[in-house]
Amino acid sequence: MGEVISKYKFRKMFFICRDKKVIAPNVGMTQAYQLRETAEQVCKDRTTHMIWEDQSKPIPKESVEGFYLVPEALYNEILKSHVDK
Repeated sequence: MGEVISKYKFRKMFFICRDKKVIAPNVGMTQAYQLRETAEQVCKDRTTHMIWEDQSKPIPKESVEGFYLVPEALYNEILKSHVDK
């Protein structure tokens, strides 16, 4: 397996998350940041609701979480059989 892994590159990216999740069932897209500091600043600077959020509730608490991105070819080659659907 070592030779399979060595042909792929992994990148750590940072996401602004709710409940430590990158996306939720009602989310179709998200933004990724190369630097934790950038994501933290974006998270900190948010002072208003998104237009699709319930305006009568407080602004949701968010956190910055880092994830390693896995190339799709590696996922298909090795990881797919180990992932619960």
